[in-house]
Parts: sequence; C-alpha cells; structure tokens
Amino acid sequence: MMSWFLKIFKKNKRNLIKDFNPSNRWIHYSNGAILDKEDKSQTVWIVDSNWFEKWFFGIEERLGLILGKMLIQASSESTEYSLNTNKILTPKNKDIESWEKLYVDWMYKNFGSFSIYSQNSNQINLMINNYANLYICIGSLSSALEYLNDIRYKFHWSDSETNIILSLQSSIDIFPPPNSLKITNYDFSRVKKDPNSDLWEILSINEEGTWFIQKSRPLVISNDLFYRFEEKSLPFLKNTHFERLSDYDWGDLDTHRSNWWTASADSARKQFIDSSHHIMIREDDDWKKVGNKHLKKYGLGGIIDAESLDNFEEILFTIESFFHPSIICGILLACWERAYGKKGKLFLTSEEEVFLVKISPAHDSQPLNINRVS
Repeated sequence: MMSWFLKIFKKNKRNLIKDFNPSNRWIHYSNGAILDKEDKSQTVWIVDSNWFEKWFFGIEERLGLILGKMLIQASSESTEYSLNTNKILTPKNKDIESWEKLYVDWMYKNFGSFSIYSQNSNQINLMINNYANLYICIGSLSSALEYLNDIRYKFHWSDSETNIILSLQSSIDIFPPPNSLKITNYDFSRVKKDPNSDLWEILSINEEGTWFIQKSRPLVISNDLFYRFEEKSLPFLKNTHFERLSDYDWGDLDTHRSNWWTASADSARKQFIDSSHHIMIREDDDWKKVGNKHLKKYGLGGIIDAESLDNFEEILFTIESFFHPSIICGILLACWERAYGKKGKLFLTSEEEVFLVKISPAHDSQPLNINRVS
C-alpha cells in the first residue's frame, strides 16, 4: 500500500517540474567554471549525453579495454562520497521512491527518473526510465540505495534503449567509504558569477522534467566522478598503441596516466571534429571567442591568452581549466585542426594556477620550452 507521504510526494512532482530550472543549481563563473550550488567544492561539465557516450566508446577503443564496470564504480563512489560529505537526509520510511532530494538531484543532473519495479524479501528491482547514461545511472542509483539502507548490494541489470531494470540483493561484503580525491581546490570567492550565460538561452524542459540545450539532452558530470573514472581505469592499462598517441605530450605524467589522458583527449578531439564546428581565426584574440563558445559555456575553463609563435600556425595558449585537462586539451586541439586544416601536436605544462598549451603542426613540432613565456 502506498504510504501517505509517497502519495503527497507523487502529487507534488508536477509542481517540482513546473518550478524546475537547472540554471538555479549550475552556476557559471566568469573564468569558465560551473559550480554545483548544492556542493560548492564540485565543478561540473555540462556535456551532450550522446557526445559523452561517443567519447566513452572512443576511449575504450583507443585503450583496447571494456570500461563500463569502471564507470559504474566511479559513479557509485562519487555518489556515496557526495551523500556522505553533504550529510544528505533520507526518508524515514526507507522508501527510495519517496526520497525527494534524490529525485530532484537526478532531475538537475538530467540522469532520468527511477521507481520501484518490484521487491520481495530477497531482492529489490528498480526501474530507471529515460536514462541519460547506462553506467552512470546504474552506479549512482545503486549507491544511493546503499546509503539509504546502510547496507551493501550486489546487482545485475537488463536494459533497453530507454529503460533499465536494476536488480539488487543484499551482500555481506564490506567496503570502506570512498576517500576524498586530491583534486586542486580553487578559491572562487574572488571570481564573479555569470548569471547570464547564453547556455540557458536555448534551454527547454519537457513535461517529465528532462531538459535540453538546442534540442540535445545534456548530462552533468562532476569533476569528482571523472577523476574517479580515471583512477579506476589505470590499473587495467597495458601497452597501448593507437594512431595519434604521439601527438600529445603531458610533461611529467607516468606512462599509463599519460596514455589515459591521450586516449581521453584524442577521443574528445575526434568527437569535436565530427561535430563539424566552423572555426575562423583572423588574429590571436579570436581564440578567446573560440574558448568562450566551446569551453567556457560548458564548464571546462577558458583561454586567458593566445600568442602566435615563430611559426604563425604555432600557438601558445594560457588556459584556466576547471575540469579534467584532457577534455579541454582535446577540444582545443580540434579547434586548432579545424582552423588550420591539418594535424597538430599538443604540449601541456602548468605554471602556478594556469596551464600552458602549445599546439604546432604535427610534422615540425618541438617540445614546449617554458622559458619562452615572459
């Protein structure tokens, strides 16, 4: 029998959707970051869900690995860490359908919706409707149920194009709560908010609360989730070879991490190239406009400066990055390749709170000499 609270909650869903606006939570800053208003330590990337899925398949292809399980684990740990850190309250009746905070969280992240499909003394079956990403949604919802009931679960699932049946059984396994990742913290108190980001000018929301940007469905990925995905993947890397492996230089990174960053960046480069964006550069300052349109709008950071070097096509960028550097570097290289119509090579190094990125034609590239920067 449906509880009194659940009846009220389901009745209020329409009002939740009616008053819902994702820009209330995802706050743009003038330096190109997007912060989570509910968790100010977290920067996020707002990315088209199909773009992200193709990027994911691209990194799997380049590394020669199946990484779905790693993304599930990363999503699960990131969800658990956020719930623990922010001390999120749960419904007293332990009914996940009546957990309004979680329901609204999924709306803001554009994950989809969930409900109890069936349950008995041994197993609970949850249905995820209209999911944005199979692995992220499975990891997030299974972790939320563990947090709700304070027990671990083992699970399996079946899926179609639009729905997932997630079946969970209690487990005797004991896992410690996830640790904090050592991601560099940035002081945003000195940075202006940008409440008028043009990202939200092309926002639409359907009657189910799913939201779209230019008719494409975004997905909100936290920096914490992305870095956890990297860390989960690294132990499985072997000797890696793919076409553009030598076109990225990450400085002092060890071989496995460097290969992961390269696979991530090159998959992002390929997805951007396939999107057929037009990049027109007449002078160095035009690069800042490119950064505003393709990086800053989505929370990846921005281009502070762009300087043509000895070779006109060789550009030194000074960038601020608030998401994983591989994504901004892959998109930046794609912009350069679209602008000049040739393959480029990218070198990355850091200096204080910024990154220095040099992009040159691939055939005559030289490593980035930090002493050239005045």
